[in-house]
Amino acid sequence: MLLSFPNQGVALAGLGHYLPERVLSNAELIAQGQLPVDPAWIERRIGVQTRHVAAEHESTSDLALQAARRALAEAQTEPSELDLILLSTISPDHPSPATACAVQAGLGVRGCPAFDITAACSGFIYGLDTGARHILTGARKVLVMSAEIRSRFVNPQEPGMAPIFGDAAAAAVLTPGPVGSGLIGVEIMADGAGYHSVFIPAGGAREPASAETVAAGKHYLQMPHGEKVFFEVVEGMTAYTQRFLNQLNLTLKDIDFVIPHQANLNILREVSRRLELPFEKMLINLPQVGNTSSASIPLVLSQFREQIPAGSRVLMVSAGAGHTLGLALLKTASLVSAAAL
Repeated sequence: MLLSFPNQGVALAGLGHYLPERVLSNAELIAQGQLPVDPAWIERRIGVQTRHVAAEHESTSDLALQAARRALAEAQTEPSELDLILLSTISPDHPSPATACAVQAGLGVRGCPAFDITAACSGFIYGLDTGARHILTGARKVLVMSAEIRSRFVNPQEPGMAPIFGDAAAAAVLTPGPVGSGLIGVEIMADGAGYHSVFIPAGGAREPASAETVAAGKHYLQMPHGEKVFFEVVEGMTAYTQRFLNQLNLTLKDIDFVIPHQANLNILREVSRRLELPFEKMLINLPQVGNTSSASIPLVLSQFREQIPAGSRVLMVSAGAGHTLGLALLKTASLVSAAAL
């Protein structure tokens, strides 16, 4: 169901992101995992040249906390003012409890609700939907974060998976805003028929961790039918982008920039081709940071915000494991600071 904002606007009053210091090139990744490919193969198949990798002492909550502090500073918001803390992640610090609670403790606040969202690469859009609904029902300031350390959940010796992912976090502070600016529309959905398309087999209630599951590599991310996933992502992002814009009485000609989930450069090119969308309208950081899962869209938004003029219409579209899908339309404006959206 489309979430729109005819009577109350929802603004992104502050953005922030964090990338771990260590940058790993394709050549270094290949040497590290003894992969039977070369850097050119990775660039051709995936489009990634480098990725950031969390340090041994860093966990997902550490990355999220860094991004959160930067977003709060830009929004001129104290942590104590927050009414809700949301964290999208599929690489939590622990299976339980919610990593959002660790971020809340790191911010030094108590009392406001804090919970995780598990929607894979669509998680940030799911967070925008949840956070915006709280703003529409009386919340004043909501922190929406996405943080991922996917590098620890891929087999370093698997050439089809190891090169794809990077580690990152990004955050946004949502506040009430003027109608017609900020979020214009948000839509989220899922199709559980794709539940096993991209998944980690062991470590949950279905197959608890054991010496046998570890030895079998069942705690690594698996994608049994990669080519099928490729086309499902392309078809889903293409069809639902058109449907979403139709509901808002807009076309792609009305959109200034598109921020797609940074899954694979060939996927992005194919989506652009099918939509007849000029490729230069897509904002892309995949070659430099890899696929950062749910952090990819807010990371691009934070990194590129100074290049997006006020008044621009920015379409965000994601597809993730599960399958999940999320779309959001943002109309940018000068809010808290000159650099803010």
